[in-house]
Amino acid sequence: MKFCLFLLIAGLLDAVLTHFGIASGFVEEGNPMMKHVIEKSWSYFYIIKIFLPLLLLGLFYLRPLKGRIRTLLISTCVLYLSVLVYHMVWIVLYLNTSS
Repeated sequence: MKFCLFLLIAGLLDAVLTHFGIASGFVEEGNPMMKHVIEKSWSYFYIIKIFLPLLLLGLFYLRPLKGRIRTLLISTCVLYLSVLVYHMVWIVLYLNTSS
């Protein structure tokens, strides 16, 4: 359950930071599929970033995640953590260049 909640929070934080980075012109979306979604509408982008972790939370309540699925969930959390660290790096770079 903790990992599902982490993914929801990390997804929301990723969405907001990505939006800020793209709007400021400091970064570009690296995921081609999400880049396409952003070109269509920021609303779609946020819906996806919120809906997928919520779906995972719902699935967790229906059937607790065990075994390989739990391992994949933890791996996803580690990957998301690395994405958030990447965001923090470019935010520091952005703040240093805008001063």
